Amino acid sequence: MNKTKKGFGQELDLGNYEGRWSQEECNNHTKRGVFVKFSYMYIGDLDYSDEQLHNAAIRANGNKDRADEKIKHSYSRVGWKYNDFPPIVGTDGKIRDGRTRIRAAILAGEEWIPVAIFVFQEDETVDDFVANLSEGFVANDGLVNRPTTFEDLSEGGVAAIKSGAIMHEKTAIYDLVYNEFEAERFISEKEIPNLVDDIFERVVKGEDAVIQLERKEVIAYLKKSPDIPNNVCWPDEPCLPGHAKLEIYSTPSNTNQARLWSKIARNIPEETLIVFYTSCKVPSKIKKGYTDMLKYVDDRYDECFDIVNKTYAASGLAINIQAPKDRKYRVLGVYPQLPFDDTHKTMRRLFKIIRLEDY
Repeated sequence: MNKTKKGFGQELDLGNYEGRWSQEECNNHTKRGVFVKFSYMYIGDLDYSDEQLHNAAIRANGNKDRADEKIKHSYSRVGWKYNDFPPIVGTDGKIRDGRTRIRAAILAGEEWIPVAIFVFQEDETVDDFVANLSEGFVANDGLVNRPTTFEDLSEGGVAAIKSGAIMHEKTAIYDLVYNEFEAERFISEKEIPNLVDDIFERVVKGEDAVIQLERKEVIAYLKKSPDIPNNVCWPDEPCLPGHAKLEIYSTPSNTNQARLWSKIARNIPEETLIVFYTSCKVPSKIKKGYTDMLKYVDDRYDECFDIVNKTYAASGLAINIQAPKDRKYRVLGVYPQLPFDDTHKTMRRLFKIIRLEDY
């Protein structure tokens, strides 16, 4: 294989990795992997919204720190750097680490990215999902910009329990964080009892590993969805006359519900179509966030007619304009964000959204 390729505004050369790390040092970037070689991975056919690029439980806040945009900017400014260990890919082609850097490369329009190829040994005593979590945490050990944190470990612990791989009892959680996650790599030993308590209590409160999304990630997904009409105007894009305006908002949020109503009011008499996604991590409360935002919009809509009626009444003119039942806005559906729910998994594979009444 040719060691050089054009990309990132420069000539990439895998030779720059040779001798930088020993075999043992390379292996230490994974928990069960054995380093094979440095290579290139073709990403020209990968979509930004591809689920394998968005791990639900390794990062507590998903991509909300806009890390991929920051890295994309770094690529455009200084190109590809060889200081950090490259993204890790198994011999089966599965991405094990470096998802954010790969997403950033996709955003930058790159087609190839340097990677480290590993063969991963199967451990029949450990659930595959838990093993993948561990690989993600261990691979982040030593990263300067985005090292594994207490919050990340807690998110992984909750996900492991909710997936059914780990029992919801403290002895099992201790074993998970000490032996499987190797938490002492990332936090002090004194913090580990607090981590175990945090995981245990979050599950008691009904929390789950909910896929955390940025608005642009939802938009990328929806652009592939068969549930979105063709004649819509996308957010932040010019709108043609006679086209419905598509609005995409996260719940729960007092700020977002006010913004949504403002957009709807300005767009009348044209129709506004709405898609919701959530930042809530308690599945039993997710739908309430959606219905509360819709109720806020409905209330503001009704208030408009009440204001007109009361204004005329104050002038001695008794009128009673009723709010039309056929409103110029409707909810198309919501993003399926539960990582372990079979219905949600199927919907994500098909780029579908869930009707609010079916949630």
